[in-house]
Amino acid sequence: MKKHSNSKNISNMMNINFKNQFKVSEKNKEFEERIIDWVTFYRRNIHRFIEHYFGLELHMYEKILLFLMNLFPLIVVVACRASAKSYIIAIFACAKAVLYPGSIIVIASSTKKQSSLIVSEKIQKELMPQSSNLTREISDIRTGQNETEVKFKNGSSIIVVPATDNARGHRATLNIYEEFRMIDKNIIDSVLSPFLVVRQPPYLKRQEYAHLQEEPQEIYISSSWFKSHWMWNFMKVVVKDMFTTKESLLIGFDYAITLKHNIRTKKQLIKEKKKMDSLTFDMEYKNLMIGTAENAYFDFELLNRAQKIKKAFYPRKHIDVIEKKKNKYDIPRQQGEIRVIGVDIAMVKNKKGQNDNTVIHCIRALPIKDYYERQDVYIEAFNGGNTSEQAIRIKELFYDFNADYLVLDTQNAGISISDELGKVLYDDNRDCEYPAWTSFNDENTAERIKNKDAIPIIYGIKANASLNHEMHLAIKDSFEQGKIKLLINSTKSKDYLDIKKEYREASAETKALFDLPYVQTDLLVNEMVNLSYEINKSSNTLKLIEPSNGYKDRYISLSYANLFIKKLEEDLQDTGYESPLDELLKFTYTL
Repeated sequence: MKKHSNSKNISNMMNINFKNQFKVSEKNKEFEERIIDWVTFYRRNIHRFIEHYFGLELHMYEKILLFLMNLFPLIVVVACRASAKSYIIAIFACAKAVLYPGSIIVIASSTKKQSSLIVSEKIQKELMPQSSNLTREISDIRTGQNETEVKFKNGSSIIVVPATDNARGHRATLNIYEEFRMIDKNIIDSVLSPFLVVRQPPYLKRQEYAHLQEEPQEIYISSSWFKSHWMWNFMKVVVKDMFTTKESLLIGFDYAITLKHNIRTKKQLIKEKKKMDSLTFDMEYKNLMIGTAENAYFDFELLNRAQKIKKAFYPRKHIDVIEKKKNKYDIPRQQGEIRVIGVDIAMVKNKKGQNDNTVIHCIRALPIKDYYERQDVYIEAFNGGNTSEQAIRIKELFYDFNADYLVLDTQNAGISISDELGKVLYDDNRDCEYPAWTSFNDENTAERIKNKDAIPIIYGIKANASLNHEMHLAIKDSFEQGKIKLLINSTKSKDYLDIKKEYREASAETKALFDLPYVQTDLLVNEMVNLSYEINKSSNTLKLIEPSNGYKDRYISLSYANLFIKKLEEDLQDTGYESPLDELLKFTYTL
């Protein structure tokens, strides 16, 4: 009886245990189904996942953009400055990594430093402190000089690579091209895009789930740029694809977004507009793709190829001159080097009711076989005005740069500056005195200078239709033959400058001074691609015309210096040299 009783008890216990297991199994099944429902919901509404799980507040435009970014294999976003492009990239990358285990997300930009900021500044310093759930999902972050990667506990990772040929060998389920206008199209096509592979969750190994295979994604995000750039034609292809295959998306927004969501104030934008020329403001804030002028004389790619120089020259501070300190930003002179200052003078308000800029270029002419390589290492622009002040600033830069020649338009406004340069000038800012200068190629201009001890260093230019024609041909020829080198653009300059401790630790005002030559070079390129040309049929001369809301001061002063250096080249070249472009234009005129 006792034995029977024990058996009965064990049987009852087994039944009870089975029932409990069944209840647990039912609960697990219900839990799994709820998980599947929520994951499906969040994958279809990634912006809600970011709000609910990450706990991040989003502006309405950010919700719309994030939602759309998760729908298409190819996404192009062109957005204005201060519209949180990098922030959106960081949020989207993290959400994809968490929602899709085993994702490999590659962020590429023209410089590794730039794309690394998305990890170090946005994910690590901004997002993680705001979201404990995001922090919980991340197993490791590496932000070293050679490796930048975010590893997630579910096997996903975000990897940063430079958009160079050295980036080969990676794999990705999602490529993000940050500020893609600065990336070489050939690098994207031959190096970065081949990274893409299908995400490999375990269920894909089962035949019944083969139809659930996901398309790898590419996201291009940037501010606007010139229509002559490859991005413009690419954008048109994407728009066409939106209405045919419906597998692509192009979306853009301008400064109105930043005003609507209190990212920028109206006063800020007005202040920014005053600091920029109108074309740059159109690109940076209005998000307009600026077309090169009809009958454009300069092609963007031609100028872009010339942007090779990393190290800029910087003039001395006034206090350093007073304290007789050497210029630590001086560039040592090379054997046979000639240094030229090119100046375009502005004195009065133009037809737009604004002051034109007086622009000064500091150019190194380095002898290479039968020509000089022109390295434009510093550009300064300021509103034209007081004759004496302009003359003193020219002399300051001349001696800071250790220049040999000054190229100056010695008619119209330039003649009054020439007269002022012909005097002994005292510099209040530097507590020093400068000797008088005179022209060595123009007797009429030289005769105006009364100081017999004036130093002959001014090459005077008296612009007319014929000389302008020669000047335009000469500079186009110099660019086509690779004789002119410009500073790298202001975006790429960040990587070079960030290496320097004095830049990294500098105030915002000092950093702006370091950035200035690179920004001025961007403005020079901007001016040049918007110059259209026309040919005077009666005189067969070429004329360049700026747009109604544009300028050409930076171009003119560079052209003056280039024309003078071309004259110097005659000592290096055989006589009778004729540019191939001259022949081409002679043929054009006869048509």
